[in-house]
Amino acid sequence: MRSRFWILLLAVAIVLFIAEPNFAQCAMCRQTLENAAGAKQAASTMNLAILVLFIPPVAMFVGIFGLIYRYRNFQGYQNREFLSDGK
Repeated sequence: MRSRFWILLLAVAIVLFIAEPNFAQCAMCRQTLENAAGAKQAASTMNLAILVLFIPPVAMFVGIFGLIYRYRNFQGYQNREFLSDGK
């Protein structure tokens, strides 16, 4: 269990170190920001805005699939108990 945690942590660290500095921008946004005045500040602000807007859909996705995972065998589990008592 602990070794899986360390492997996952190492994988995340490698991905973060390899990631490009402008990882949150699409190609069109990057091109527009590179030609703008104060491009460095605008790019930083745009990255933050994209990441902030990314949080609610990810939270909803994780919440829905978390509930599905939690109750995945609820109905099936009751049916199996019923069938095992009858045999």
